Amino acid sequence: MNTEPKVIVTRPSPYGEQLCDLLAQHSIDSDHCPLIHFLADLSFNTDERLELLQQNHTWIFVSRQAVNFCFEGFSAEQKASIVKLAQSKAIITVGDATADSLAQLGIKGLIPPTPNSEGMIHLLEKYQLKEKPTLLIRGGQGRKLLQNYFNNGQLNIMPVYQRQPTEQPLPTLSSQTAIVITSGQLLELAASQVAPEKRGTSAIIAGSQRISELAQQMGFTTCYTAKDASNQELVKSCLLWRNHVT
Repeated sequence: MNTEPKVIVTRPSPYGEQLCDLLAQHSIDSDHCPLIHFLADLSFNTDERLELLQQNHTWIFVSRQAVNFCFEGFSAEQKASIVKLAQSKAIITVGDATADSLAQLGIKGLIPPTPNSEGMIHLLEKYQLKEKPTLLIRGGQGRKLLQNYFNNGQLNIMPVYQRQPTEQPLPTLSSQTAIVITSGQLLELAASQVAPEKRGTSAIIAGSQRISELAQQMGFTTCYTAKDASNQELVKSCLLWRNHVT
């Protein structure tokens, strides 16, 4: 029986594979078991997306997927016009990875002090943007804190992708396994496969303090909280966990 520590990576492609590659560089065995995958949300076509981008003073991108799917389907000429339009907008990202995705398109985004809704609200306050028409570019759900912040009718929401659960089963868990969880939805999907009486067996590597708290409420008693949900920070928490179990 294999008793070597193993990390179960539940985040979707391509980020899950990238995390497994980083773990391998630190000699940590891992399995990629994506519990969701991303699909385009077709609520708004390219013309409607362009109109919303034009109409709103502030753009908020909550993930790399928000960037990628927002610009999907635009022609090169349309993308060039959006890059030019962005120069007159206030653009907020959730963190470094999202800002980097925008930078690859030639768009500069502000990076909050913490990679979460609280951090983005800090930027909105700092630059006095609450009263400006704002476009929240996100998946099909989430960011309730941001929505509650804009109680003045200035927030418009543009879903550009959906998270769809997969049929991926988790492997057999033990005290030598840790599960990487980077969202509340992933936590719920993982918990649905683990009997309540067995949730104290494996560790959770959480992408935020909120996820750690939710996991503990569900009976996952051993949680390691990464500084943020970037693969680099998750690796640090995985290394800490491995040092504790070996």
